[in-house]
Amino acid sequence: MGNILFNADILAATFRIATPILLAALGGILCQRAGVFNIGLEGMMLVGSFSGIAAIQFAGGSMWAGLVGAMIAGLFISLIFAIVIINFKADHIIASIGINLLSLGLTTFLLKTLFGASGSFRPEVMNKMSVIKIPLIKDIPIIGPAIGIQHPITYFALIMVAITAIILFRTSFGLSIRSVGEMPEAARTAGIKPELVKFIVILWSGALCGLAGAHLSISIVSEFSANMVQGRGFTAFTAVIFGGAHPILTWLVTLLFGFADALGIRIELEGIGLSPSILKMYPYILAIIVLTISAAIQKKRRNGVKF
Repeated sequence: MGNILFNADILAATFRIATPILLAALGGILCQRAGVFNIGLEGMMLVGSFSGIAAIQFAGGSMWAGLVGAMIAGLFISLIFAIVIINFKADHIIASIGINLLSLGLTTFLLKTLFGASGSFRPEVMNKMSVIKIPLIKDIPIIGPAIGIQHPITYFALIMVAITAIILFRTSFGLSIRSVGEMPEAARTAGIKPELVKFIVILWSGALCGLAGAHLSISIVSEFSANMVQGRGFTAFTAVIFGGAHPILTWLVTLLFGFADALGIRIELEGIGLSPSILKMYPYILAIIVLTISAAIQKKRRNGVKF
């Protein structure tokens, strides 16, 4: 059992599976910090998944076209979300649900209209992007393949963790984001435009979600299927909340989810008499427990009880 839990394949799969969740979560962090309750990450990822495959098909197999197309599509759907909640003052949760439903219906419609498919579609030609092998690191036992042999987008996601942390805590724009989320009127008094800041972070999250969806459909599955995101956007949002909207803590939470998925797949392949669904449940159960305790502590603090 120990060999199943901790081996090079499991660790490598953990990073690979966590990548799309991490990318979406990084966009969700900026939204959360700016006071935008964005659970539309799911829909933005789904649009990115479809657009990436569609762009590859129309561009003759170019993966770069797929990645760029997915990010543009993510920007477009996030722009709709931004206009609805900022210009029309719609409720964030209702608007997010609308984005998710719109994305599901739109991708299903376009899948049928453009490619005549109702379930899934695979491009006729798809040029694969080679993995990056880091010398010396890739040869380290067990952890080498996990951190030294990965897809370029995985490394990009890890770099974005650091960049997001720097933006949030070491730049004036990051201060503006946090000010808008915590004290919007005070931020406005200081000359910051809350609406503009929210527009920027929502569009940024849309681009990252588009890339996350493209990584899922292009790099992991190599096809698009209806509703293929399967809750990963909601998982990303859970990671943001569980990680306190902090880039590094959120990254660690996404690894927890990735490990649960990777372990579930491995156990299913090994034929061990343990349901993979049970393993996939434990991070969510832990998240619920932590969030419940956190909410209770905050309530006590509001009532003047010290901890």
